[in-house]
Amino acid sequence: MKRFFTFFAISTLACIGVASAQATVESATPQEQVTFANEVKTDNAAAAFQNEAQLKAEKAALRKERNTIEFNATLNASLSHFNEYWRSVNGNTNSLTGVGNILFTHNYKKDKFTIGTKVTGKLGYTYNFTEAETDSSVTKSQDEWFVQTSPAYVLSKSWNVGGSVSMRSQFANGTKKDFGAGEIPSSQFFAPAYFIASIGVTYVCPNAKFPIKVNIAPLSMNATFVTSEAVREYYFNEKAFTDADGAAISWADREKLTLDQRNTPYVYGLTLANKNQRYEGGSSIQVDFDKTFGKKGVFRYRTTLYSFYGWINEVAQQNESKKWNANPANANNPLNYEHIAPTVRWENTIDIKATKYFSTQFYFQLYYNKAQNAKVQTQTVLGVGLAYTFKNK
Repeated sequence: MKRFFTFFAISTLACIGVASAQATVESATPQEQVTFANEVKTDNAAAAFQNEAQLKAEKAALRKERNTIEFNATLNASLSHFNEYWRSVNGNTNSLTGVGNILFTHNYKKDKFTIGTKVTGKLGYTYNFTEAETDSSVTKSQDEWFVQTSPAYVLSKSWNVGGSVSMRSQFANGTKKDFGAGEIPSSQFFAPAYFIASIGVTYVCPNAKFPIKVNIAPLSMNATFVTSEAVREYYFNEKAFTDADGAAISWADREKLTLDQRNTPYVYGLTLANKNQRYEGGSSIQVDFDKTFGKKGVFRYRTTLYSFYGWINEVAQQNESKKWNANPANANNPLNYEHIAPTVRWENTIDIKATKYFSTQFYFQLYYNKAQNAKVQTQTVLGVGLAYTFKNK
């Protein structure tokens, strides 16, 4: 028994020693700690794209807020046809008329600065025809283009101060006539042309339901250009100047005219002394009204009333005439002049939309310019046709 206990004790001690040695060796061996490196690079591409898209959207919204654009185009046509028995009694002529119109407006506003631009154009022809082709003819019925820009500074809710510059002329040649040396036209591109520049104040009605604007320009300048010599010759022949013996004076011999004849208006208010351009200084007033009625904009009325009086030229001509006639040497050749009358131009346009692309347009204009004609001129146009309108607001 003692031997067994002794053997058990020795075996137990031996096992404890081996275990202790193994524990010591294991604890002495260093253990590696595994670490993971994050080598994936991150960027803010999504955020940058979002910021760029947001910036573009803000710029687009700002442009739309500052700019108001409208474009309108119409194409109207009318046809009249009569049989030969109707024409033999009433003298009517078969005709086909087509007229195209465009209107473009752009208004820019930033803080208290505004600038408005307006472009209009119209061109129309009438084809008169019968069964005999020799009786057919083409005449111009409508022809005009107009460009205007008006910068201004806002003084208050209803008043602006600024200026206006505009130009008006036509696209194509007018009617032609033969005075013995071949046909010459009555009008051409930039013959005539009208340039207007003015400085003044503008009243803008603050009530959106009554959009009226009144421009008062104490200083205004009107210029008339007739750049075509053929057009000047046309109206010179129409005026039919004669010498002291009553013989007709031709365009080639125009230098033979007297001083009074040379200062007589003969072509769109110009005299031979003016050559191809004439300037007038004075004051002007213009009233504009443009309103669309109905939720769908079915009815629209636009009107512009413009009047100019060249009082600066009136005073200058009076002084020149008095000075010339006071000289005894000019007793047999007095200088006379016609008093300058105000120029008036009143335009009215009514648009009635039947559908989005189909409309009726009525246009009426009253025009008085004593330098051209002592009588009041009027024109009326009624057309039905296609229409297209674009607005950014």
